[in-house]
This record gives sequence, C-alpha cells and structure tokens, in this order.
Amino acid sequence: MSIRPPHNIHILLVDDDPAVRRSTRLILEHEGYNCREADGGVEALTLLDEGLSVDVIVTDLHMPIINGLNFLKALSYRVHGQGIRVILMSGNLNKDIERQLLEWGAFAIFEKPLDYPKFLMALSLALEDPQLNS
Repeated sequence: MSIRPPHNIHILLVDDDPAVRRSTRLILEHEGYNCREADGGVEALTLLDEGLSVDVIVTDLHMPIINGLNFLKALSYRVHGQGIRVILMSGNLNKDIERQLLEWGAFAIFEKPLDYPKFLMALSLALEDPQLNS
C-alpha cells in the first residue's frame, strides 16, 4: 500500500495554546506536511463546516468552550468530519478520559510534551488507512 507524500497530506492543528500549535506546525511542516491551525474546537468545527478538507486532526484535550472529547463527539455528527483520524494530546490524562476518547473515535492519544518520534509514527499509521489514501 502506498502512502501519499507528506506534501499532499493536510493536517488541522487545534490547540488554544499558540506556542504549542506553532511548535507542532513547524515540526510537521519540516516533515513536509501541510498544516492549518485553529485556536480551539469552535474554530476547527467552523472551518470543517465551511468545507476545509483535512486528512488528520491533531487536537488538544483541555480547551475552553469545546474540549477535545466534545470536539470528537461533535465531529462524529458532521458528514465532513466522519472518517477523519484524530490524534489527541494533553498534559493531564487519566484512564477514564482515555477510555472515553477511544470510545468516541480517537486514533491515538499522547501526553504533552509530545514525544515527536512516537507522534510522527502514529501520524504515519493514521495515514495508512485505505480510505484516507484514495
């Protein structure tokens, strides 16, 4: 199975911390991915509702207004959001929250600060799905 080159992959970064968004974006762009930023779940859902097409969403768990779990739930009810792999990151996780995130479709969950080699491996695995490579 072939994976599209990174420059053809579009990632939406969702985090209310601009420094985290920027550092993650710079690493992903260095790897060749195209990135778009949103400062929270509301902006991300608006972008998707307006037709933004992405292959993967990387989002923080703890954000104001719409946290990562509620973002996953809202995403699952949107036609444009269904089937998009979501990778979550958080500085404060527990087993109950992790279980809920996985039940609602999280592809992978990472503690902050990110272990970037493991994160990039999970991203690569998320992109191996045949539906995402059509």
